[in-house]
Amino acid sequence: MHPSMAFSLITILSLISILCIPSSSSQDTLQLSLTPISNPHIAASQQSESQTNQHPWMQTVNYLASSSLARAHHLKNPKLNSSASTSAIPLFPVGYGGYSVSLSFGSPAQKLSFVMDTGSSLVWFPCTKRYQCYGCDFSTGNQTGISKFIPKLSSSVKILGCSNKKCGWVFGSTDPVQCNGKEICPAYILQYGSGSTSGLMLSETLKFPEGDVTDFVVGCSIISTRQPSGIAGFGRGPASLPVQMGLKKFSYCLVSHRFDDKPVSSDLLLVRSSSGSSTKDIGVSYTKFHKNPVTSRTSFADYYYLNLRKITVGGKPVKISYDFLVPGSDGNGGTIIDSGTTFTFMDDHVHNLVAKEFENQLSKYHRAVDVEKMSGLRPCFNLTGKSVELPELMFHFKGGAKLTLPMADYFSFLGDSGVLCMTIVSSNRVGSGPKTGPSIIIGNYQQQNIYLEYDLEKERLGFKKQICK
Repeated sequence: MHPSMAFSLITILSLISILCIPSSSSQDTLQLSLTPISNPHIAASQQSESQTNQHPWMQTVNYLASSSLARAHHLKNPKLNSSASTSAIPLFPVGYGGYSVSLSFGSPAQKLSFVMDTGSSLVWFPCTKRYQCYGCDFSTGNQTGISKFIPKLSSSVKILGCSNKKCGWVFGSTDPVQCNGKEICPAYILQYGSGSTSGLMLSETLKFPEGDVTDFVVGCSIISTRQPSGIAGFGRGPASLPVQMGLKKFSYCLVSHRFDDKPVSSDLLLVRSSSGSSTKDIGVSYTKFHKNPVTSRTSFADYYYLNLRKITVGGKPVKISYDFLVPGSDGNGGTIIDSGTTFTFMDDHVHNLVAKEFENQLSKYHRAVDVEKMSGLRPCFNLTGKSVELPELMFHFKGGAKLTLPMADYFSFLGDSGVLCMTIVSSNRVGSGPKTGPSIIIGNYQQQNIYLEYDLEKERLGFKKQICK
């Protein structure tokens, strides 16, 4: 945490005056746009290529690998937080590894961009004109480029009271917190893989053309580190957008990361009634979600665990112990799917087995060991002037559902270098042991051009390969 953050928390109550300002209809489906997020920091780092003697793509991949590891570290070791209708929304990929969605809050509506995150639950936005973000120049170039929610401009905003049961949501409880004479909900501090944020809880109106969602609990963050954009939590906790909206389903199909700032997007569909249809069901395979057996680990309860049974490479099973695939009685191990992670993460033991199988089946190609060291990816192969047919990577789930990943989801050429690398990361430095937290985190890079349906009513994940547009 930045040293100024702890000090600034003391001043949060003095900002209450900034926040204080003297029935819902619905349809079946809401549609939003989901878009890749750009990262000028990568572009800036590419300008220093002559100083680093690295190809621009190498720096980009290294950045994404490092951020994926940081995210995995957070998901595996989450720190406790301190103190029926269908709509379609544009979903945009962002260059620093995630996907953004625009949401409108307040009366009149203020439209803001959020990172869509299935690995956390709270929805929060940069808040008030005094919002400070440390280490955020990598995204906006300056503080003034950060979009902020201004509570004084909304007639529907309320500060969440301490006695309100919803106050406990951000602290991992459905019960009211201990108020100790305080009237407002205590300030929160949230940790993410790339940074942190803190602020106060509000009750506000979430606006959609199809109908408003009133009394929506949202975080008004006043100070952050490396969090230039708000986060829309789509996890399983009570404060998440799907739970607060009472969604039956939500679904998306992620357009490919281009890392080039082009305004491409795909639809994020929010289904609020059982009669709503999120997309074509033809060809969709389903597997049940799995709940972590340790309910006291509230952060783990937010994750979408999957019943992964085995992984095959080129049709050959990789001999991975079952307790890595599914969480054990201690809550560790298992497989989750997370839109906030870029490259899929595997514990070192699992990654070594998968990488070794690819190395065995592609042994006739020369390994690019130097690129592996620079990029943080393994294995990498030098295929300059050669054609290659890669073995299929397939995830097998309980109930017989099988997901064959598109080749571009798990192997990528690094620019025009002729080097092909597996875009799955691992580090034995992440976690305090081989099975701390989830062992496998399926990131958004491995979700590209796959239709994914989170069926919350039937507690299952649906998927099928398709070209996302």
